[in-house]
Amino acid sequence: MKRLRARSLRELRERGTAELRTWAERLSLLPSSREPSAAQLPRLLEPGLAVGEFGLAADIVNCCRATIPGLADPARAAASIVGHWPEDAEALVERATEIVQGRFSLLGYEGLQFGVPPDWQLDPVSGRRAPVRHWSTIPYLDATVVGDHKVIWELNRQQYLVTLAQAWLITGNEKFPATIATHLEGWMDANPPKRGINWASSLEVGFRAIAWIWTLALAGDALPPVLVQRAAGMLHVHARHLEAHLSTWFSPNTHLTGEALALVYLGRALPMFRRSERWRETGFSILEAETRRQVLPDGVYFEQATYYHRYTTDFYLHLALLLDAQGAARPQWLDALLAHLLDYLAAIVRPDGTWPLIGDEDGGRLVWLKSRSSNDFGDTLAVGAVLLGRREYCLAGSHAASELAWLVGPAAREHWGQLGTSEPPAFALFPKGGYAVIRGPAGDWLLMEAGPDGGLAAGHAHSDGLALEVAAAGTTVLQDAGTFTYVAEPGLRDQFRSGMMHSTVTVGGESASVPAGPFRWAHRSEARFESWKSADPFDFIAARQDGFRQLGDGVLHRRQILWLREWRCWIIRDALEGISAGFEAHFHTAPGIVVAMRHHSALFRGAAANLLRLDALAESCDLVVTDSWHSAVYGRRVPAQSLVVKVTRGTELVSLLRAGPSHLTYARDVTGTTVTLEKNGKRIEIMAGPSGWRLDGKALNSFGD
Repeated sequence: MKRLRARSLRELRERGTAELRTWAERLSLLPSSREPSAAQLPRLLEPGLAVGEFGLAADIVNCCRATIPGLADPARAAASIVGHWPEDAEALVERATEIVQGRFSLLGYEGLQFGVPPDWQLDPVSGRRAPVRHWSTIPYLDATVVGDHKVIWELNRQQYLVTLAQAWLITGNEKFPATIATHLEGWMDANPPKRGINWASSLEVGFRAIAWIWTLALAGDALPPVLVQRAAGMLHVHARHLEAHLSTWFSPNTHLTGEALALVYLGRALPMFRRSERWRETGFSILEAETRRQVLPDGVYFEQATYYHRYTTDFYLHLALLLDAQGAARPQWLDALLAHLLDYLAAIVRPDGTWPLIGDEDGGRLVWLKSRSSNDFGDTLAVGAVLLGRREYCLAGSHAASELAWLVGPAAREHWGQLGTSEPPAFALFPKGGYAVIRGPAGDWLLMEAGPDGGLAAGHAHSDGLALEVAAAGTTVLQDAGTFTYVAEPGLRDQFRSGMMHSTVTVGGESASVPAGPFRWAHRSEARFESWKSADPFDFIAARQDGFRQLGDGVLHRRQILWLREWRCWIIRDALEGISAGFEAHFHTAPGIVVAMRHHSALFRGAAANLLRLDALAESCDLVVTDSWHSAVYGRRVPAQSLVVKVTRGTELVSLLRAGPSHLTYARDVTGTTVTLEKNGKRIEIMAGPSGWRLDGKALNSFGD
């Protein structure tokens, strides 16, 4: 009753209507619950539709090609890939050949086999098979019933069909369209409308629809006309399902915006259907409305997960491409939104050209046009640069992405080159989203997280309040552990979301945020920036989080960071207020980084050199190196290490992270910790304490901006 009272009349009405529709589907009372036959398909078309001289199938293919600028001439796009990105062309053909042979590389898994023909309900990792019954009765989050639903869904998005189509355009080998035809027909036979796990998520329905549209645009000429028409009929079912089961109340995040984009795609690709205009208008209105809720004023996606921020950016880039292909003017709000979203991505990029995976990462893509690592968002920035004509998104050291040819057209490569390249900002702050980035000219970089756990139920959040990621000399040293899995059992989901898998603080081994299921929290922390300053010769950020308030009223964790540019040194002050003594500061390393102990210091060593030295200054503390894990992509984990500084007495820790050589002395008294650094005959003194920070005797706020 409490939950019901919290819901609006509109929500209750729409949820009730959806539930009635679901029951009608179960009883097969609705025409949209059945695949239209060849004889029924004409009844779904616009009255008086004039079919072209080459038939309805040819019209469908041509309309699919009119959705995105790069699809207008697929053969020319493929020729551009071969001519300008030969390595990408070779990789596409190699991946497509593996698919023909029945081997799939999905998420973090290599060489998965689903059988021949594929078993569309199978999770080959666990060996479990989802039941084939009405989608609403399938507990897809229960791994004991279905296995890992993510693995099943990744196959059934059928984005690999686009790879097969690309390979056919590159090679002309008929085995690729033959496999497309076999898999399309096999999927429709084995997944009748509304039955099975592959209808249980509307977002998956939407992603599959987009993949089919791309496949028809790229390889429709090589497919039997009767199959093209059947696929169009099933796309009609997909569109009706999306209309009926939008995630307006269930998952009003990237689920809802992804489904809305699919409706725009379907309306553009299949204008011969009576409902196409309605699909376009519904999708477009949702995408416009959701910008005010899902994107914060500083351009950060409201769930505060960088991978889902990338998803959101791709959704709106594709909306812009859909409008461009039709010759329609982009609304002002869309270009402004894209600039905000892309500004954030350009600001947080690491020195090595990868992106931090903060919060959840699910390994998926909107359209799979090239194999990229999950932390490589270069294609998103490249498309944004060309569409908006913004040099800031052509990052120094990067190259034109081959996806430009498929999305924008072959001429986009030259346009990208004409823009020139740009360095990311040296200091960037996103106070609403809760991110600060500090970078130095020698490839040093730090990102700090200090925002809310995320919108809605914070389902994609981790316990990472005030966490750090750090790079030195261009190499990532400290890095979040990643996601690894969405499956609750055997506890790995919670482990990878915990505070000890992030470079932040725990108290008595407890994280600031406490999980209550794979996508919910029993207790959530809230963090925020308190102050910041960028001046010569330093950058400074200070933040707080209240996640440990379950330990008592007034318990706060404050973290302050001073970056001394010339000295290549970060000074980090952690203070716990409201507890008597003791906490742990975690420094979680990237794979390949080895931690070596030296008394109260630790060296973080890369492949050939020491990258960082950490000195821990506290009333009393111990340093311990533990074995841990890192997951760069969903479903795969590799060993990593974590340095744990255990503060055994007192409630304050000052940690020095030095990327450059210098001599250190320090002293502690009631006013705080005083640190002196000396290098090449120069000396600097820093005092950090409860009353503030001083640099060579001057308060930080006395320095000019």
